[in-house]
Amino acid sequence: MRKFAKKIRKKRGTRTIGYGRVGQHRKTGQRAGRGTTTQWNKSMKSYYYKQKELGFPDPNWKLGFKGFNRPQDMKRIHQVNTLNVKDLDLKIELLVQDNIATKSGNTFTINLKDINVQKILGRGEINKKINLSVNKASKQAIEKIEAVGGKVTLLTQNE
Repeated sequence: MRKFAKKIRKKRGTRTIGYGRVGQHRKTGQRAGRGTTTQWNKSMKSYYYKQKELGFPDPNWKLGFKGFNRPQDMKRIHQVNTLNVKDLDLKIELLVQDNIATKSGNTFTINLKDINVQKILGRGEINKKINLSVNKASKQAIEKIEAVGGKVTLLTQNE
């Protein structure tokens, strides 16, 4: 049996119930949640800028959730290395010097599989006569190469 009433009975009905400023003696609601980036506009902005200035935790640190990183093997399934016609026109003589391509007369011959290129695209102009073998080629690339007198041989995926 209690001799005196609890102190809280006197405090009921007052604004702060004996804890000073409004908002004191609350849980995480007043301080905008847990963590350094939760609702940072509310109360953590100055802390964030100070830490960023100091370079903490690292220079690439960004605010908030970073997202999901897709596994590397899933990324590589659809990756296709491409080369434009204009780039091939510029590089073909260097490839001949490196013994990747061959030159007979004024005709160059190359297998783009040797330089790990799966597809040829039709951007730019081509001036050299090139016979090439490649897995895939765009219509524009084939037209431009054949207009100069070259030839495009499409390889099957099994080779």
